[in-house]
Amino acid sequence: MKVTFITLSILAVAFISCFSHGETNDHNIRIRRPALISVHIKPGGSIPFNFFDVYTQQIYFKNPSKKDTIIIREIPIDKPLFLHYGNFLVLPDGPVFHTYSLLLFPGDTVLLKQGIDDAISIQYSSGYQDFIDSLILIPKDFYWHNLEEPQQKLIKEIGLNGIVKQIESRFRKNELSISDLNLSDVRANLLRKLNSNIKYTVAAHLLADPAIQISNLTDSLYDDMYLHIGDIRSIDAVNHSTIYGAIIAYNAKKQNKNIDKNDVWACVVGADEKLKQTDLYRDYLISIVAGGFVATPEKIVEMNRKLQALHTQSPFLDTIYRLTNILSGTFTNFNEARKKLKTFCNGRYSFIIENDEKSANHEKKSIDGLAPVTLYNFAGNQFDLKQVITNSKHKLTVVDFWASWCIPCINEMPALQKAENKLKGKSIQFVAISIDKEEAVAKWIEVAKKNNLFTKPFQYRLANFKDSPLTKLINLRNIPRYLVIDNHGNILDDDFYRPSDNRFELELLKYLD
Repeated sequence: MKVTFITLSILAVAFISCFSHGETNDHNIRIRRPALISVHIKPGGSIPFNFFDVYTQQIYFKNPSKKDTIIIREIPIDKPLFLHYGNFLVLPDGPVFHTYSLLLFPGDTVLLKQGIDDAISIQYSSGYQDFIDSLILIPKDFYWHNLEEPQQKLIKEIGLNGIVKQIESRFRKNELSISDLNLSDVRANLLRKLNSNIKYTVAAHLLADPAIQISNLTDSLYDDMYLHIGDIRSIDAVNHSTIYGAIIAYNAKKQNKNIDKNDVWACVVGADEKLKQTDLYRDYLISIVAGGFVATPEKIVEMNRKLQALHTQSPFLDTIYRLTNILSGTFTNFNEARKKLKTFCNGRYSFIIENDEKSANHEKKSIDGLAPVTLYNFAGNQFDLKQVITNSKHKLTVVDFWASWCIPCINEMPALQKAENKLKGKSIQFVAISIDKEEAVAKWIEVAKKNNLFTKPFQYRLANFKDSPLTKLINLRNIPRYLVIDNHGNILDDDFYRPSDNRFELELLKYLD
């Protein structure tokens, strides 16, 4: 395998070096060509990178073959791009989460290798020679808010002034680290702009907090953030929506102290006219629509209803309203909606569908006309999915797809059981379907017993997972995954919230209204 990897690496580096570029001392980074990422992946492995252009996306590197393979992907970008991969490990001492972040210029080339426990390493790079996490401190709060220390707790302990001092201290430490690195001026300046992004992300979390009142200190944070919006926007990074949203909410609050900073649409309408003319305002609105459509497409109809009452407030809000009209049409005639999107505003928003892997078909699905879907229980008795769902007295069925080897699935089980207990008496039944292969039945039973599932009702294994009509209907590729189906067989949501998400119970109850 070592010889194979060296050979593949040489070939890949030879290939990607053809795309390398010379750096420029021009402070405005101009597009040269797409960034090129190659990942040496083990058999059956995959590496997902999160990145941001107008909305948060993922780019997957998957190796379906049975031998080590280098997967090469081109990422079209017109400015430096920050992207990261998060690796979650369940260890005896508890869960550990590692991040691997890349900062790329247009035209950069990188060769990565997947190692033990899905860790990755840089084998070649035309830019930074290490992951950005190793060069400067990037707090987890930059990726996911409140994972390190709850903000409310910090406010009580050290106050707003104390948090601002922490922000400045961490910013200065990163600046010193960057100065100590042996980097070209261009690379060092880009890293400093990313450091500004990190700083203003934390500040944005503060400004957006409903508990934080407007004061001279918060005004100075807002003014400083707004003053550096050019540096913030010079990199495509995952934090942009956080910063844009905080600026708009704070601005709206200054116009009307009664505005709720958590009410996105009230803030969008309540911001002053000067802010409404900026690119950050327009980008924020687009990211709300595009990101909402990708993450929870069924919410686009609700968004459309809200915009119906607001769209006359400004020409751009009207554009966004008409955009949600088209996206709402994906549930009834997906292909027709796609055609409309290609001509709407000269196709400017076509990327919302074209770049969304999950939008292959947003039309409502049903198991009613589906060919028989065979299920087996622990005793080996055979059932049909339609029988289990439509012959029920319950209005809703939640289907939990899992497998004996899926650690995240098993980690969700306590939260699922807690939700079941809280919803007892409601017209909802919970069905678990394992996708374990036939040769893994013993393992399925073993893990089910260990997790107190063996004596629970509605526990099944999906027969012939790969070719099952259900697998094809919902494009079942990743687990854990949760379906919500009514007792007529209509699939109301084919990628529902995980039980650990605090929206799980609330959104289920809405389906009963």
